[in-house]
Parts: sequence; structure tokens; C-alpha cells
Amino acid sequence: MDHPAFPCQPLDHEPWVKMADADELASWSKEDQVMYNQKVRHLYKYSFYVETFAYLAANEIGGDYFEFGCHRVRTFRMALTEARKQLLHDMRFFAFDSFEGLPELGLAESEHSGYVPGALCTPLPAFWEIIKTHGLSVDKVQAFPGFYNESLTPKLAEQVLAQGARAAMINLDCDIYESAVPVFNFIEPFLQVGTILYLDDMFAAYRGAPNRGVHQAFLEFQAKSSFSFETYKPLLGSFGRAYVAYK
Repeated sequence: MDHPAFPCQPLDHEPWVKMADADELASWSKEDQVMYNQKVRHLYKYSFYVETFAYLAANEIGGDYFEFGCHRVRTFRMALTEARKQLLHDMRFFAFDSFEGLPELGLAESEHSGYVPGALCTPLPAFWEIIKTHGLSVDKVQAFPGFYNESLTPKLAEQVLAQGARAAMINLDCDIYESAVPVFNFIEPFLQVGTILYLDDMFAAYRGAPNRGVHQAFLEFQAKSSFSFETYKPLLGSFGRAYVAYK
């Protein structure tokens, strides 16, 4: 069966996977590279969302979807679609983002050329426009704007908990350590046995080193959380990893 990104060749055309040759790549540009990488990553991400929401339904894990970092509403729309397909009608969808792009960065983060203040920005009106155009469960979506070190307060946690919220799935797409730490401090009371924790940027930047960035923040969180975390998907979209929470 063909993969949409890597179509198969006939049996007499080894290595059986269709690969671009010199002629096809003669004018390959930076724009082509970006489009290619995004297509491949999001194919695997969407496959993960399909499998994960089936997992949530089959295991009767009730609760809500939390996403921290909602640029272009890509994975958020995946959640809306798959929740509907799995008939998870009670699920709510909480979007946490500065809606102003990345914050001011520390020295370590400034080493990465893609991490600059204001990068990865989808303004709040654009977020809502995309949500409304997608058209699924619009009335179940809530957005919480603000940089995480300022917005993710105990008071906000109390307000969300007062709605009876608990996490079926959490997508932590924060890119940098400074953003990930307040998210990890915020999510603990929403976890339950079976929660899927998806760390989109676990191996992004820092040459994949586990003592930097989001990976570092997660290791610090693990050391103090009342939950344990088993690997659910070891690699997603080039940089991510998913875990299932348990006691």
C-alpha cells in the first residue's frame, strides 16, 4: 500500500520506494524543503491523532483536550475532527497560547536561528477565524491568551478545574524551556490515569540533547509529579514523543 508521502514502486524498481532523482531535485529550494518537511511531519502527526483518539474512546478515558501552543491551529483541528469521529461529544478543547508568538528568550534559546521573539505567531482573531471555518465543536472551544509565565496562574487552574475539566490528552507545543516549565507546573491537577501527554518539541533544537529545552523541563517535571509516564509513541513528526500517565 502506498504511503501518501512515499509512494511505492513496482517490484522490478528497487528499492521499491519512489525517491526523487537528480532531475526532479535540480531546482529544489529552501521553500521546497520547508513544504516537504511540514507535509511529512503532519502526516505522521495526524496518524498519531487518529490512533490516540481511538485509544481514548476504546479505553473510555473521558475528559478534555488541552493544547499549549496553537500556531496555525493545525493539531488543534486534528483534535476537533478525531473527537467527532470517535463520538467524544462531551470533550472540551482548551487552547493556551500567547497569540503573540514566542516570548523574549534566554541566552540558550537565542542560539537557535528559528527562535526569535514574536516567531510562530497566530493572533487570537486568526485563531477563531480558523476554528469557525473548520466548524466542529466551536461552542466547546475556549482560548486563554497570554505568555505562560503570566497567564498560567493558580487562579486560572481553579477556574478551569471548577468546570470539571480533566485532561484526556495534552499537547505541549512550546518549543523552549522558559515556556514549557510553567505549562508543566500548571497541568498536574488535570492529569488522570490514561492521559496522553504529547511533547511536540522534545527533540527540537539543541541537537536533541535531553538536558536542554522542553526535554529538560519534562525531566524536571517527572521528578516531582505524582504520576509516572510510560512511552506511548517514541517519535512523532521528527521531534516529538508521547507518553501515557499512570499511578
